[in-house]
Amino acid sequence: MNHASSLRPLAALSLCAALLSGCAANVASSTNTQLTARGPQADAAIAPLAFLTGTWVLEQPGGALIEEAWGAPRGKAILGSFRRVLGNGATPFYEFTQIVAGSDGVRLRQIHVHGNFDTDPRRAVPMVLRLETQTESSVSFVPLEDRDASHAGSLERVSYTRVDANTLLLVVQPQPDKDGNKPAPLEFRMTRAG
Repeated sequence: MNHASSLRPLAALSLCAALLSGCAANVASSTNTQLTARGPQADAAIAPLAFLTGTWVLEQPGGALIEEAWGAPRGKAILGSFRRVLGNGATPFYEFTQIVAGSDGVRLRQIHVHGNFDTDPRRAVPMVLRLETQTESSVSFVPLEDRDASHAGSLERVSYTRVDANTLLLVVQPQPDKDGNKPAPLEFRMTRAG
């Protein structure tokens, strides 16, 4: 065996290590540089929902925490997730939401799963809501005209309002009961966590 040929793999390995080391140093020296995502821009119907982007939290009694996170609008959709974590660390449920621009308008679709990721039998089919109103800092959704196709149960409206740069208000309004009494809405005033 030629001694020079046995050193070639070692030289190649050393060269790779030097290159990787240089790349790591370059990355370390640019940690203050913010990366920007490339790819499809948000559809004009979805772009105004950029105010939702970020992670929002609400501390509750007993050490519980509500967390809602929204990615940036991309293409024809924006994706979000919601979870409630109890003080003991258990998560009783998750919700996964997409807001999508399609030929039938802007729709909010949501699935609800238990903490063990089993589907909630009462919500085995995704809920579908239609866009009701939208401004630069708020949006509301209501059930489809065909409530059975909406799978929204007793829901009347869901709205999000960006109160200020660090506050997002989620309001879930139930329908009036059979006697016409309007139940109090569920309000979640969340603060920016990221």
